[in-house]
Amino acid sequence: MKKSLYEYALKHGMDRRSFVKGAASAGAIAAMSGGLSSVATSAFADGHSELRKAILKIPGVGAGSPGDAEFQKVGEMCLGGTKERVKEGEFAGVELNFMGLDSFNLHNMLHRGFLKPWEKYTGAKINWIDLAQADYNARLQQSIATGTVDFDILQAGAPFEGDICGKKLTSEMPGWVAEQIDLADYVGYLQAPTGTWDGKTYRISIDGDCHNFNYRTDYFANEELAKAWKDEGHSGNWEVPNTWQKVTEVNNFLKGKTHA
Repeated sequence: MKKSLYEYALKHGMDRRSFVKGAASAGAIAAMSGGLSSVATSAFADGHSELRKAILKIPGVGAGSPGDAEFQKVGEMCLGGTKERVKEGEFAGVELNFMGLDSFNLHNMLHRGFLKPWEKYTGAKINWIDLAQADYNARLQQSIATGTVDFDILQAGAPFEGDICGKKLTSEMPGWVAEQIDLADYVGYLQAPTGTWDGKTYRISIDGDCHNFNYRTDYFANEELAKAWKDEGHSGNWEVPNTWQKVTEVNNFLKGKTHA
């Protein structure tokens, strides 16, 4: 650890592991979501729209399918936030162990490319622990049970939060990280309470699966159904449901009814 980092850790009452997890590792992940280097200030000001437009110009699936070179290019483009907070070479001598998946040549394969520019700029080194999906849970649980945790950064889904947060193996996310990655711009279901434990945020969501919600528009434009909904004493207007409770209520209401 550099002398400047050591002095920083002492000043803030942090041990080396806490510092690495709370600052360097958060910065590493945030490097994937910062601002475009050449337009960092404006990109942050307008919700990263310039960065997004630039990334969309890079060949993707169906247009040359991106490889490691493209991943690294995106990583370089996303260094704006890191450069605003970290001096070049400031993390020289720091090594981070990143445990994640290598399934389908994705996950860690993507992270490697995204973070190579971050490693080059900060001077930190990332050691990769690659696991197949089938081996992941056993490896994680064994590390926790035997007290042999050897990772600083962990790629893990929400089902593992109880295992790692409940055992106090995580560091709370610093407030500046949420600002740097524009966490308020995340889709709602990836914001708190997702990623929290006892009301505190411990992780950054870098992936989110989506479900399609398909419905018959003619049903909700039907006056007879609207009248029946009201006559049966349902609350609110006859309209497309926007909560799972309303979805269930609408399903039960429509059972047995006919609609021309």
